Amino acid sequence: MSDAIDLQSTRSGRTYRLIRTFRIGGRLAHEAQDDLGNRCWIKQAPASDEAAIARLRYEAIVLAKLDHPGIVRLLDRGRNRSCFFLVLSQAPGRTLNELLEGRQLALSFVLTIADQLANLLHYLHAQGIICRTLTPSALYADHLGRTTYVDLSMVWDEVSLPDSTEMYGDPTYSSPEQIIGAVVERRSDIYSYGVLLFELLTGRPPFQGSNRGDLALQHLLTPPPNIRELRPDLPQDLVALVDRCLAKLPAQRFPNVTALLETLCAIATGTALEKASLVPR
Repeated sequence: MSDAIDLQSTRSGRTYRLIRTFRIGGRLAHEAQDDLGNRCWIKQAPASDEAAIARLRYEAIVLAKLDHPGIVRLLDRGRNRSCFFLVLSQAPGRTLNELLEGRQLALSFVLTIADQLANLLHYLHAQGIICRTLTPSALYADHLGRTTYVDLSMVWDEVSLPDSTEMYGDPTYSSPEQIIGAVVERRSDIYSYGVLLFELLTGRPPFQGSNRGDLALQHLLTPPPNIRELRPDLPQDLVALVDRCLAKLPAQRFPNVTALLETLCAIATGTALEKASLVPR
């Protein structure tokens, strides 16, 4: 007798068989297979937890209006007596957490991911969506560096009124203004992007602490470590880009993702030209 659990969508009528449990960002999820044999992911909230259901519904509303190859797609949703659930497309590759595992990644691979993430942020900001936190557990990448944003549970759109008194997500990747309870805006995402890029380049985030309070104080008061001491081979322009993203004051960061992308493109082009000049002729 099989112990497999089936969920039926009240929206499409499709049945989904749960195969295994894993995590998407900070939430438990399931790999599943629908009645046509297609593989998918399912995120669910218990029927007794109305706050979790409201958050999942909001994530569904956001996903339904997005269309980008770097974002998981909403395929279906449903509710039964035990839970409310979303059905999502699968992402190729592994989480950035799994790819990192405390080691430094190849510079060319990091630059590919950095470009993909910056373009993803550019798209989301154009749709009026703020990420609020970018964590390696919320992002998948394949062997070519093609990156997919799989956990949008922390995002909000700029027409909504967020609870500015709550610090959302993992404090390792939170901006200083988010930590003090200010309403976050687009340059907060640039800070989180800088934290993640620092980690991709060095194998560790710029700030590490044993508790949320310690991390919060470091984001607010402590300059980030000299990234070149952790990885001496980095181009100076890339070091300057990371430092600018990690500025404590929003006004000292890139004014928008467009400016960030322009700088990143110039760095990538310069790195490629430098490599080409080293090839024997």
